[in-house]
Amino acid sequence: MKRILQNLTMITFLLAITVLKVNAQGEIKSNDYLGNEIISDAQQLETQKLKANYRNWKFPVDAIQQLTTLDRYVSFLFQDTAVKFVYSDGTAGHYPWNSVGAVFTPNDPNLELSDDNIRLSRYNEYTVDSIYFPYLYVRYVDSIDVAGTMTPVVDTLIVQFFKANQMRSSGFTPTGGDRELFLIPDNWTPSLHGSNNTAYELRIPLTIEDTTSRPSAEGWGARGRTIPLPEGFNINSDAATEDLQFTNAFGFSFTFATMVPYQFGDTMEARDGSEIKNKVNYFGHSMFQNSSVMVAQTEYVNNSWWVPGELGYGGDQNGWEVAIPGNAYFEDRYINYAVHITTDQLGTEDLDNNIAIGLYPNPVSKNELLKADFNLINASNVTLSLYDLLGNKVKDIAQGYFTSGEHKTDVNISDLSAGMYIYKIQAGNASTSKKVTIID
Repeated sequence: MKRILQNLTMITFLLAITVLKVNAQGEIKSNDYLGNEIISDAQQLETQKLKANYRNWKFPVDAIQQLTTLDRYVSFLFQDTAVKFVYSDGTAGHYPWNSVGAVFTPNDPNLELSDDNIRLSRYNEYTVDSIYFPYLYVRYVDSIDVAGTMTPVVDTLIVQFFKANQMRSSGFTPTGGDRELFLIPDNWTPSLHGSNNTAYELRIPLTIEDTTSRPSAEGWGARGRTIPLPEGFNINSDAATEDLQFTNAFGFSFTFATMVPYQFGDTMEARDGSEIKNKVNYFGHSMFQNSSVMVAQTEYVNNSWWVPGELGYGGDQNGWEVAIPGNAYFEDRYINYAVHITTDQLGTEDLDNNIAIGLYPNPVSKNELLKADFNLINASNVTLSLYDLLGNKVKDIAQGYFTSGEHKTDVNISDLSAGMYIYKIQAGNASTSKKVTIID
Protein backbone atom coordinates (compact mmCIF):
# COMPACT_ATOMS: atom_id res chain seq x y z
CA MET A 1 0.00 0.00 0.00
CA LYS A 2 1.32 3.43 -0.89
CA ARG A 3 0.24 5.17 2.30
CA ILE A 4 0.55 4.45 6.01
CA LEU A 5 -2.24 5.73 8.22
CA GLN A 6 -1.23 8.64 10.37
CA ASN A 7 -3.47 10.48 12.80
CA LEU A 8 -4.34 14.11 12.23
CA THR A 9 -6.06 15.90 15.07
CA MET A 10 -8.70 18.50 14.30
CA ILE A 11 -7.13 21.92 14.07
CA THR A 12 -8.10 24.37 16.81
CA PHE A 13 -8.05 28.11 16.54
CA LEU A 14 -4.92 29.67 17.99
CA LEU A 15 -4.21 33.37 18.25
CA ALA A 16 -0.60 32.57 19.11
CA ILE A 17 1.14 29.41 17.98
CA THR A 18 4.54 27.91 18.59
CA VAL A 19 6.22 27.15 15.27
CA LEU A 20 7.78 23.72 15.19
CA LYS A 21 10.39 23.12 12.51
CA VAL A 22 10.34 19.56 11.23
CA ASN A 23 13.07 18.38 8.87
CA ALA A 24 11.10 15.74 6.96
CA GLN A 25 7.64 16.09 5.46
CA GLY A 26 5.40 13.16 6.27
CA GLU A 27 2.21 11.82 4.79
CA ILE A 28 -1.04 13.23 6.10
CA LYS A 29 -4.29 11.61 7.14
CA SER A 30 -7.22 13.99 6.79
CA ASN A 31 -10.35 13.28 8.79
CA ASP A 32 -12.31 16.46 8.11
CA TYR A 33 -15.90 16.34 6.90
CA LEU A 34 -16.48 15.96 3.18
CA GLY A 35 -19.97 16.58 1.85
CA ASN A 36 -21.84 14.95 -1.02
CA GLU A 37 -22.02 17.04 -4.16
CA ILE A 38 -25.29 17.23 -6.09
CA ILE A 39 -23.99 17.23 -9.65
CA SER A 40 -25.56 19.42 -12.31
CA ASP A 41 -25.26 18.65 -16.02
CA ALA A 42 -24.47 22.31 -16.65
CA GLN A 43 -21.26 22.26 -14.59
CA GLN A 44 -18.90 20.59 -17.04
CA LEU A 45 -17.65 22.65 -19.97
CA GLU A 46 -17.41 21.22 -23.47
CA THR A 47 -14.00 21.07 -25.11
CA GLN A 48 -13.02 22.55 -28.44
CA LYS A 49 -10.05 22.31 -30.76
CA LEU A 50 -9.08 24.82 -33.43
CA LYS A 51 -6.13 23.85 -35.56
CA ALA A 52 -3.43 26.39 -36.43
CA ASN A 53 -4.18 28.19 -33.16
CA TYR A 54 -4.72 25.50 -30.60
CA ARG A 55 -7.10 26.36 -27.76
CA ASN A 56 -8.91 24.06 -25.41
CA TRP A 57 -10.14 23.38 -21.90
CA LYS A 58 -7.98 20.92 -19.99
CA PHE A 59 -9.52 18.96 -17.08
CA PRO A 60 -6.63 17.33 -15.16
CA VAL A 61 -8.99 15.23 -13.01
CA ASP A 62 -10.49 13.68 -16.14
CA ALA A 63 -7.03 12.36 -17.01
CA ILE A 64 -6.48 10.92 -13.53
CA GLN A 65 -9.83 9.17 -13.71
CA GLN A 66 -8.60 7.20 -16.72
CA LEU A 67 -6.08 5.56 -14.38
CA THR A 68 -7.98 5.06 -11.13
CA THR A 69 -11.34 5.52 -9.43
CA LEU A 70 -12.02 8.83 -7.68
CA ASP A 71 -14.85 9.72 -5.30
CA ARG A 72 -16.47 13.13 -5.73
CA TYR A 73 -17.19 15.40 -2.75
CA VAL A 74 -17.40 19.02 -1.72
CA SER A 75 -15.12 20.61 0.84
CA PHE A 76 -15.48 24.01 2.48
CA LEU A 77 -13.47 27.16 3.24
CA PHE A 78 -13.57 29.71 6.00
CA GLN A 79 -11.01 32.41 6.69
CA ASP A 80 -9.82 30.89 9.97
CA THR A 81 -10.59 27.95 12.23
CA ALA A 82 -12.72 29.84 14.75
CA VAL A 83 -16.04 28.45 13.54
CA LYS A 84 -17.26 24.91 14.09
CA PHE A 85 -18.93 22.28 11.94
CA VAL A 86 -21.59 20.05 13.51
CA TYR A 87 -21.60 16.51 12.13
CA SER A 88 -24.64 14.32 11.59
CA ASP A 89 -24.06 12.54 14.91
CA GLY A 90 -24.16 15.84 16.79
CA THR A 91 -20.43 16.06 17.48
CA ALA A 92 -18.64 19.25 16.43
CA GLY A 93 -15.17 20.26 15.38
CA HIS A 94 -13.49 23.45 14.25
CA TYR A 95 -13.36 23.49 10.48
CA PRO A 96 -9.75 23.52 9.24
CA TRP A 97 -9.46 24.74 5.65
CA ASN A 98 -8.43 28.31 4.76
CA SER A 99 -7.49 28.00 1.10
CA VAL A 100 -7.07 25.59 -1.81
CA GLY A 101 -5.18 25.70 -5.09
CA ALA A 102 -3.72 23.70 -7.94
CA VAL A 103 -0.76 23.66 -10.30
CA PHE A 104 -1.01 22.73 -13.97
CA THR A 105 1.63 21.63 -16.48
CA PRO A 106 0.39 20.78 -20.00
CA ASN A 107 3.02 18.13 -20.80
CA ASP A 108 1.81 15.68 -18.14
CA PRO A 109 1.31 12.45 -20.16
CA ASN A 110 -1.94 11.69 -18.30
CA LEU A 111 -3.57 14.61 -20.15
CA GLU A 112 -3.27 12.66 -23.38
CA LEU A 113 -5.81 10.16 -22.04
CA SER A 114 -8.70 12.63 -22.03
CA ASP A 115 -10.15 15.71 -23.71
CA ASP A 116 -9.02 15.92 -27.35
CA ASN A 117 -6.00 13.59 -27.01
CA ILE A 118 -3.63 16.50 -27.58
CA ARG A 119 -0.84 17.09 -25.09
CA LEU A 120 1.53 20.00 -25.42
CA SER A 121 5.22 19.21 -25.11
CA ARG A 122 7.61 20.93 -22.71
CA TYR A 123 8.74 23.14 -25.60
CA ASN A 124 5.37 24.80 -26.18
CA GLU A 125 4.80 28.22 -24.72
CA TYR A 126 1.14 28.83 -23.99
CA THR A 127 -1.29 31.43 -22.72
CA VAL A 128 -3.79 30.85 -19.91
CA ASP A 129 -7.07 32.54 -20.82
CA SER A 130 -9.28 31.51 -17.90
CA ILE A 131 -9.96 28.94 -15.21
CA TYR A 132 -13.20 27.15 -14.39
CA PHE A 133 -14.34 25.42 -11.20
CA PRO A 134 -17.60 24.31 -9.58
CA TYR A 135 -18.24 26.14 -6.32
CA LEU A 136 -20.79 26.47 -3.53
CA TYR A 137 -21.54 29.65 -1.61
CA VAL A 138 -23.96 29.25 1.30
CA ARG A 139 -25.37 32.49 2.72
CA TYR A 140 -27.10 32.46 6.06
CA VAL A 141 -26.64 36.21 6.58
CA ASP A 142 -27.70 38.70 3.89
CA SER A 143 -27.39 41.94 5.88
CA ILE A 144 -25.67 43.18 9.03
CA ASP A 145 -25.83 46.27 11.19
CA VAL A 146 -23.05 48.71 10.26
CA ALA A 147 -23.07 51.86 12.43
CA GLY A 148 -26.80 51.56 12.96
CA THR A 149 -27.69 50.89 9.29
CA MET A 150 -28.65 47.46 7.92
CA THR A 151 -26.13 46.88 5.15
CA PRO A 152 -26.12 44.12 2.48
CA VAL A 153 -23.38 41.55 3.07
CA VAL A 154 -20.68 41.44 0.41
CA ASP A 155 -18.20 38.64 1.02
CA THR A 156 -15.00 38.22 -1.00
CA LEU A 157 -13.48 35.45 -3.10
CA ILE A 158 -9.72 35.99 -3.35
CA VAL A 159 -8.23 34.33 -6.45
CA GLN A 160 -4.46 34.35 -6.90
CA PHE A 161 -2.52 33.25 -9.97
CA PHE A 162 1.05 32.00 -10.01
CA LYS A 163 3.83 31.39 -12.50
CA ALA A 164 6.77 29.09 -11.86
CA ASN A 165 8.89 31.69 -10.06
CA GLN A 166 6.14 32.23 -7.46
CA MET A 167 5.91 28.55 -6.55
CA ARG A 168 8.11 26.15 -4.61
CA SER A 169 9.02 22.83 -6.21
CA SER A 170 10.18 19.91 -4.14
CA GLY A 171 9.44 16.27 -3.40
CA PHE A 172 8.76 13.77 -0.66
CA THR A 173 8.96 9.99 -0.39
CA PRO A 174 5.85 8.10 0.74
CA THR A 175 6.45 5.05 2.86
CA GLY A 176 7.11 2.16 0.51
CA GLY A 177 6.87 4.35 -2.60
CA ASP A 178 8.97 6.33 -5.05
CA ARG A 179 9.82 9.98 -4.52
CA GLU A 180 6.91 12.20 -5.58
CA LEU A 181 7.08 15.77 -6.86
CA PHE A 182 4.89 18.78 -6.12
CA LEU A 183 4.58 22.54 -6.50
CA ILE A 184 2.97 24.84 -3.93
CA PRO A 185 3.06 28.64 -3.33
CA ASP A 186 6.30 29.88 -1.82
CA ASN A 187 4.62 31.59 1.14
CA TRP A 188 1.36 32.34 2.94
CA THR A 189 0.47 35.66 4.58
CA PRO A 190 -2.53 35.51 6.96
CA SER A 191 -3.35 39.23 6.68
CA LEU A 192 -3.60 38.89 2.89
CA HIS A 193 -5.51 35.58 3.00
CA GLY A 194 -2.95 34.23 0.57
CA SER A 195 0.55 34.66 -0.80
CA ASN A 196 2.36 37.98 -1.08
CA ASN A 197 4.17 36.76 -4.20
CA THR A 198 1.76 36.32 -7.10
CA ALA A 199 1.59 37.03 -10.81
CA TYR A 200 -1.98 38.36 -10.62
CA GLU A 201 -4.76 38.63 -8.06
CA LEU A 202 -8.51 39.19 -8.20
CA ARG A 203 -10.79 40.05 -5.27
CA ILE A 204 -14.28 39.12 -6.43
CA PRO A 205 -17.33 40.41 -4.51
CA LEU A 206 -19.78 37.67 -3.52
CA THR A 207 -23.36 38.86 -3.22
CA ILE A 208 -26.75 37.22 -2.95
CA GLU A 209 -26.64 36.75 -6.74
CA ASP A 210 -23.76 34.28 -6.33
CA THR A 211 -25.53 32.14 -3.74
CA THR A 212 -26.01 28.43 -4.18
CA SER A 213 -28.74 26.52 -2.37
CA ARG A 214 -28.41 25.66 1.28
CA PRO A 215 -27.56 21.99 1.78
CA SER A 216 -30.27 19.35 1.74
CA ALA A 217 -30.21 15.86 3.20
CA GLU A 218 -28.62 14.69 -0.09
CA GLY A 219 -25.78 17.21 -0.03
CA TRP A 220 -24.69 20.51 -1.56
CA GLY A 221 -25.57 21.87 -4.97
CA ALA A 222 -22.81 23.64 -6.91
CA ARG A 223 -22.54 26.18 -9.69
CA GLY A 224 -19.81 26.58 -12.26
CA ARG A 225 -17.69 29.73 -12.33
CA THR A 226 -15.29 30.87 -15.06
CA ILE A 227 -12.68 33.49 -14.17
CA PRO A 228 -10.80 35.20 -17.03
CA LEU A 229 -7.17 36.17 -16.74
CA PRO A 230 -5.71 39.38 -18.15
CA GLU A 231 -4.81 39.32 -21.82
CA GLY A 232 -1.35 37.94 -22.49
CA PHE A 233 -0.93 35.78 -19.36
CA ASN A 234 1.86 33.85 -21.03
CA ILE A 235 3.62 30.77 -19.65
CA ASN A 236 7.17 29.95 -20.76
CA SER A 237 8.38 26.69 -22.24
CA ASP A 238 10.48 24.24 -20.21
CA ALA A 239 13.28 23.68 -22.70
CA ALA A 240 16.21 25.46 -21.05
CA THR A 241 17.88 22.38 -19.58
CA GLU A 242 17.84 18.62 -19.96
CA ASP A 243 15.87 18.02 -16.77
CA LEU A 244 12.34 19.29 -16.28
CA GLN A 245 12.39 22.57 -14.37
CA PHE A 246 8.60 23.17 -14.45
CA THR A 247 9.06 26.65 -15.90
CA ASN A 248 5.92 25.87 -17.90
CA ALA A 249 3.82 25.56 -14.72
CA PHE A 250 0.72 27.64 -13.99
CA GLY A 251 -0.94 27.78 -10.59
CA PHE A 252 -3.95 29.35 -8.90
CA SER A 253 -5.60 29.40 -5.49
CA PHE A 254 -8.83 30.70 -4.00
CA THR A 255 -9.63 31.84 -0.49
CA PHE A 256 -12.84 33.07 1.13
CA ALA A 257 -13.11 36.18 3.33
CA THR A 258 -16.41 37.06 4.96
CA MET A 259 -17.92 40.43 5.88
CA VAL A 260 -20.03 38.78 8.58
CA PRO A 261 -18.55 39.21 12.08
CA TYR A 262 -17.81 35.89 13.75
CA GLN A 263 -16.61 34.66 17.10
CA PHE A 264 -14.94 31.53 18.34
CA GLY A 265 -17.52 28.73 18.36
CA ASP A 266 -19.96 30.17 15.83
CA THR A 267 -21.52 27.47 13.64
CA MET A 268 -20.70 27.14 9.98
CA GLU A 269 -23.09 24.25 9.29
CA ALA A 270 -25.11 21.74 11.34
CA ARG A 271 -25.79 18.37 9.70
CA ASP A 272 -27.70 16.91 12.67
CA GLY A 273 -30.77 19.06 12.01
CA SER A 274 -30.20 21.37 14.96
CA GLU A 275 -30.90 25.08 14.69
CA ILE A 276 -27.84 27.13 13.82
CA LYS A 277 -27.17 30.04 16.16
CA ASN A 278 -24.73 32.82 15.33
CA LYS A 279 -24.86 31.96 11.64
CA VAL A 280 -22.07 32.73 9.17
CA ASN A 281 -21.60 32.48 5.41
CA TYR A 282 -19.12 30.03 3.90
CA PHE A 283 -17.63 28.99 0.57
CA GLY A 284 -16.76 25.58 -0.85
CA HIS A 285 -15.44 23.73 -3.85
CA SER A 286 -15.81 20.48 -5.72
CA MET A 287 -13.04 17.94 -5.16
CA PHE A 288 -12.09 14.32 -5.72
CA GLN A 289 -10.50 11.89 -3.29
CA ASN A 290 -8.73 8.68 -4.20
CA SER A 291 -9.51 5.65 -2.04
CA SER A 292 -8.49 3.28 -4.84
CA VAL A 293 -5.19 2.83 -6.73
CA MET A 294 -2.88 5.81 -6.12
CA VAL A 295 -1.30 7.57 -9.11
CA ALA A 296 2.27 8.46 -8.20
CA GLN A 297 3.49 11.86 -9.37
CA THR A 298 7.13 10.99 -9.94
CA GLU A 299 8.07 12.99 -13.06
CA TYR A 300 5.44 15.63 -13.83
CA VAL A 301 3.33 17.88 -11.62
CA ASN A 302 -0.41 18.46 -11.73
CA ASN A 303 -1.14 18.46 -8.02
CA SER A 304 -3.66 20.39 -5.92
CA TRP A 305 -2.81 21.93 -2.55
CA TRP A 306 -4.61 22.79 0.70
CA VAL A 307 -3.83 25.39 3.38
CA PRO A 308 -5.11 24.26 6.80
CA GLY A 309 -5.54 26.97 9.41
CA GLU A 310 -2.62 25.64 11.42
CA LEU A 311 -0.29 26.34 8.50
CA GLY A 312 -2.01 29.64 7.75
CA TYR A 313 -1.05 30.87 11.22
CA GLY A 314 2.60 29.89 10.86
CA GLY A 315 2.58 26.34 12.20
CA ASP A 316 3.35 23.07 10.52
CA GLN A 317 1.55 19.79 10.11
CA ASN A 318 3.66 16.65 10.00
CA GLY A 319 6.52 18.78 8.68
CA TRP A 320 4.48 20.59 6.02
CA GLU A 321 4.49 24.37 5.98
CA VAL A 322 2.71 26.94 3.76
CA ALA A 323 0.52 24.32 2.04
CA ILE A 324 0.04 20.56 1.78
CA PRO A 325 0.04 19.05 -1.73
CA GLY A 326 -2.85 16.72 -2.47
CA ASN A 327 -0.56 13.81 -3.26
CA ALA A 328 0.83 13.96 0.31
CA TYR A 329 -2.49 12.85 1.78
CA PHE A 330 -3.16 9.26 2.72
CA GLU A 331 -5.87 9.34 0.04
CA ASP A 332 -4.79 11.60 -2.82
CA ARG A 333 -6.91 14.75 -3.17
CA TYR A 334 -7.65 16.78 -6.31
CA ILE A 335 -9.53 20.03 -6.89
CA ASN A 336 -12.13 19.80 -9.64
CA TYR A 337 -11.14 22.50 -12.15
CA ALA A 338 -10.30 23.23 -15.76
CA VAL A 339 -7.82 25.60 -17.36
CA HIS A 340 -8.31 27.13 -20.82
CA ILE A 341 -5.06 27.40 -22.74
CA THR A 342 -4.06 28.80 -26.12
CA THR A 343 -0.86 28.36 -28.11
CA ASP A 344 0.22 29.37 -31.59
CA GLN A 345 3.20 27.01 -31.31
CA LEU A 346 1.10 23.89 -31.86
CA GLY A 347 -0.16 24.61 -35.34
CA THR A 348 -1.71 22.55 -38.10
CA GLU A 349 1.53 20.75 -38.94
CA ASP A 350 2.12 19.60 -35.38
CA LEU A 351 -1.47 18.44 -34.95
CA ASP A 352 -1.51 16.61 -38.28
CA ASN A 353 1.95 15.13 -37.90
CA ASN A 354 1.64 14.34 -34.21
CA ILE A 355 5.22 15.55 -33.69
CA ALA A 356 6.83 18.27 -31.60
CA ILE A 357 10.60 18.58 -31.22
CA GLY A 358 13.06 20.52 -29.09
CA LEU A 359 16.78 21.10 -29.47
CA TYR A 360 19.03 22.46 -26.75
CA PRO A 361 21.36 24.07 -26.27
CA ASN A 362 21.00 25.93 -29.55
CA PRO A 363 23.57 27.13 -30.59
CA VAL A 364 25.55 24.15 -29.33
CA SER A 365 29.31 23.84 -28.90
CA LYS A 366 31.13 20.95 -30.59
CA ASN A 367 32.32 19.97 -27.12
CA GLU A 368 28.73 19.47 -25.91
CA LEU A 369 26.09 16.88 -26.56
CA LEU A 370 23.10 18.12 -28.52
CA LYS A 371 19.91 17.25 -26.63
CA ALA A 372 17.36 16.33 -29.28
CA ASP A 373 14.05 15.53 -27.60
CA PHE A 374 10.77 14.81 -29.33
CA ASN A 375 7.16 14.26 -28.41
CA LEU A 376 4.82 11.90 -30.27
CA ILE A 377 1.07 12.19 -29.96
CA ASN A 378 0.74 8.66 -31.36
CA ALA A 379 3.19 5.74 -31.32
CA SER A 380 4.95 5.14 -34.67
CA ASN A 381 8.15 4.17 -36.46
CA VAL A 382 10.61 7.05 -36.21
CA THR A 383 13.75 8.09 -38.09
CA LEU A 384 16.01 10.86 -36.77
CA SER A 385 18.70 12.41 -38.97
CA LEU A 386 20.89 15.51 -39.24
CA TYR A 387 21.38 17.29 -42.60
CA ASP A 388 23.54 20.14 -43.84
CA LEU A 389 21.97 23.11 -45.63
CA LEU A 390 22.56 21.46 -49.01
CA GLY A 391 20.32 18.56 -48.02
CA ASN A 392 23.11 16.04 -47.46
CA LYS A 393 22.62 13.65 -44.56
CA VAL A 394 25.56 14.03 -42.18
CA LYS A 395 24.44 11.86 -39.28
CA ASP A 396 21.93 9.12 -38.52
CA ILE A 397 20.70 9.60 -34.97
CA ALA A 398 18.07 6.95 -34.31
CA GLN A 399 15.67 4.62 -36.05
CA GLY A 400 12.95 2.37 -34.63
CA TYR A 401 9.51 2.13 -33.07
CA PHE A 402 8.70 4.68 -30.36
CA THR A 403 5.70 4.85 -28.09
CA SER A 404 3.62 8.01 -27.69
CA GLY A 405 5.00 10.62 -25.31
CA GLU A 406 8.34 12.34 -24.82
CA HIS A 407 11.67 10.79 -25.75
CA LYS A 408 15.22 12.04 -25.18
CA THR A 409 18.24 11.55 -27.43
CA ASP A 410 21.84 12.73 -27.04
CA VAL A 411 23.72 13.52 -30.25
CA ASN A 412 27.53 13.56 -30.39
CA ILE A 413 28.45 16.39 -32.80
CA SER A 414 32.20 16.58 -32.14
CA ASP A 415 32.94 15.26 -35.64
CA LEU A 416 30.93 17.99 -37.43
CA SER A 417 32.15 21.35 -38.68
CA ALA A 418 30.77 24.57 -37.24
CA GLY A 419 27.75 25.86 -39.12
CA MET A 420 24.00 25.50 -39.47
CA TYR A 421 22.29 22.11 -39.83
CA ILE A 422 18.77 20.71 -40.10
CA TYR A 423 17.52 18.21 -37.55
CA LYS A 424 14.73 16.14 -39.12
CA ILE A 425 12.35 13.64 -37.58
CA GLN A 426 10.05 11.39 -39.58
CA ALA A 427 7.23 9.51 -37.84
CA GLY A 428 5.29 7.25 -40.17
CA ASN A 429 4.33 9.34 -43.21
CA ALA A 430 4.77 12.66 -41.42
CA SER A 431 7.87 14.70 -40.73
CA THR A 432 9.02 17.96 -39.19
CA SER A 433 12.39 19.68 -38.75
CA LYS A 434 14.29 22.40 -36.91
CA LYS A 435 17.51 24.33 -37.54
CA VAL A 436 20.45 23.99 -35.15
CA THR A 437 23.72 25.93 -35.12
CA ILE A 438 27.02 24.26 -34.17
CA ILE A 439 29.82 26.49 -32.93
CA ASP A 440 33.47 25.81 -32.14
